[in-house]
Amino acid sequence: MKNKLALILALTICASAFAGCGGASSGESSKAADSSAEVAETADNSGDTIAEETASEKLLAEYPVNDGAYDFKQGATENMLARSLLNRGDTSRLAAKIQRAVDDPKAVTNICYLGDSITAGSGASGSAKQYTNLITAWWEENLSLYVLGTNAGIGATDSYLAVHRAYRDVPPESDIVFIEFINDQDSEFYQATMDSLVRYCLALENQPAVILIEPSTEGGGSPQSAHLKVAETYDLPMISYHDAIIPEIDAGNFAWKDTSNDNVHPNDAGHAVMAQCVLNLFDQVKDGLENESKEVTPFDPAAVESPTGDRFAGATLGSADTPELVEVVDAGTFTESAQFGNFSGGWGSTTGGSAVFKIKCKDLGILYHKNISGTFGKVAVKVDDNAAVIVDGDFPGGWGNYPKAEEIFSSDEAAEHTVKVEFINGDTAPDFEILGWMIS
Repeated sequence: MKNKLALILALTICASAFAGCGGASSGESSKAADSSAEVAETADNSGDTIAEETASEKLLAEYPVNDGAYDFKQGATENMLARSLLNRGDTSRLAAKIQRAVDDPKAVTNICYLGDSITAGSGASGSAKQYTNLITAWWEENLSLYVLGTNAGIGATDSYLAVHRAYRDVPPESDIVFIEFINDQDSEFYQATMDSLVRYCLALENQPAVILIEPSTEGGGSPQSAHLKVAETYDLPMISYHDAIIPEIDAGNFAWKDTSNDNVHPNDAGHAVMAQCVLNLFDQVKDGLENESKEVTPFDPAAVESPTGDRFAGATLGSADTPELVEVVDAGTFTESAQFGNFSGGWGSTTGGSAVFKIKCKDLGILYHKNISGTFGKVAVKVDDNAAVIVDGDFPGGWGNYPKAEEIFSSDEAAEHTVKVEFINGDTAPDFEILGWMIS
């Protein structure tokens, strides 16, 4: 293990300074990176905490912090790695994938990284320093040269949007799916979105190993308690970068600034330690293959009860490209084609006004363009005769433009609904772009 960790640490040294909120890779514009400002915007709604981190407390008692100051650039200590394995879970799927690569080094392994701007690479000084590519490099170095890594990280997004885009962004042939969303909150809502997302990934045809990764914001903010409920339900591995570093920072052994150049995105050293935490599990499974179960039972959603009622089962995105999902009853002033980042086929208006759609759904959300230009205004989104939800496309003084997902409507039964979008501020800010409808 020491030799493998040395490879990671070598990539950490000579880390260069990284400033700003961008740095996203895999085609992501830095404008779409979810900076500290975006995290702060969503953090105000995290009052409905649903779990105590008793698992974290137990691990901290067993694997205490370092006795004194520690140079974070040297990588994770053994105790940091041990604490990071918050839930080892059932590793049979991972063991089966590793065993296949060991038996056939020419076998192609498909690894998907689904997440936000941390997964997209923000904070790292280059693609080789990203935690995703460090993991892929380890697989190539230790198991198989044939690895296809899919980076499905999109800045400023959460698992609510992810469960609606997973069908298009997570390849069905994936062998391993990593899920990382620091933009989630420790709430019942995000437990439900993560629950449905995990169920979707577990049911993929290639029976992938699904692994949750939990980063941290400065000060220790994390949605991992909500996510842990999901990991425990489905007996999934959960890797907590949060639990690896925050106790050390609280103890004064190193500072947050050693791990990040803002208040959320890991720097090169942080990305390297995130990768180490994952590779610690990989090493354990690889070294113990003889004793690891590799019997994989296909996941049957109908046979495994969801603790949240699988609210977002069958989630998808509706746009102008999917008229079978979204009927435009009256385009009104929303006649412009809207496109931003990874999302296209939307509807935009530059003159205020309104539009009417007909959508069959149980739950409905709107994906819209959050914009710093000052020309984007507020709209009222009304489903049938329900109270309108006010959605604001303006992002004054923000770090950049990004796709924002917001729940609009929820019910117990799927039915056809009339959805009206109407400006409420006249022509003072006449722009608005609907990037898509989030339908489940």
